[in-house]
Amino acid sequence: MLLATARRAALVPLVVAVVVTVLVSVVGALVAAPTASAATDGGRFAGTVRLPGCSGSVVRWPAALDTDRAVVLTNGHCVRRPFLGAREVLVGHRRWTRVELLDGLGRVARVGRAVRLQYATMYRTDVAVLRLRDTYADLARAGVAPLVLAAEGPSRGDRIRIPSGYWTEQRACTTTGTAYRLHERMWDWWSSIRLPARDGCAIRGGYSGSPIVSRQTGLVVGIANTGYVGGRRCIDSACEENRRGRVVMRRGMNYGQQTSWLLGCLDAGRTFDLDVPGCRLPKPRR
Repeated sequence: MLLATARRAALVPLVVAVVVTVLVSVVGALVAAPTASAATDGGRFAGTVRLPGCSGSVVRWPAALDTDRAVVLTNGHCVRRPFLGAREVLVGHRRWTRVELLDGLGRVARVGRAVRLQYATMYRTDVAVLRLRDTYADLARAGVAPLVLAAEGPSRGDRIRIPSGYWTEQRACTTTGTAYRLHERMWDWWSSIRLPARDGCAIRGGYSGSPIVSRQTGLVVGIANTGYVGGRRCIDSACEENRRGRVVMRRGMNYGQQTSWLLGCLDAGRTFDLDVPGCRLPKPRR
């Protein structure tokens, strides 16, 4: 189930069903030109964020200025209870959310506020973009280093790590490709990244929104969002559908969502805009 957790202090195993039982809802930075070495030298928790019940990461758009407001990525299911609808899209909502910005060692370097929910959806993907009151220059002075998004998602056999700002712990494994479609209750996600628990990615509640980072490049290739807990197929745990329509529930498989799609929705590499030609993210219904 979705990997958000109800309370920071709740020591729960992997999440619970959304409808039954307990609802426990699921590197160094590159201020100028990103490099793989810079992304891996800042510490495993560089750029990670602790949100209420979830994790996240500070990211910097390709052409962002130091004076631009910083951006945090997390899951769409982390920004509202009850969860967003199957085809719901939120754009430009005022939001006051406490965020703890971590340094590479997992220490709180700065406590900030997200002042605007620029985008959130659980349709086709599970992502939210929060704009902070702080600028990238503010974060740099506090020792917070943003992460950088990869232009493409991971391929089968890629080595990745998942640092959780919520727990200040990390999982690492090798991806086993992507699921054509992923279904969980009313939600439908595309090209979801497989994160095998038995290979090291046994993530739990609170990992929602954690960046999935390539261990080769140090770039963010996705965000964790849901996991296997057993129970009813496509309800208590997500199930996969292939291109031929065959549906299976994979025991011990966790999942993440693509983040490269966000880069296709940037105006000149700096401003998030759903009207940019080629943007693949869903828009609000008119």
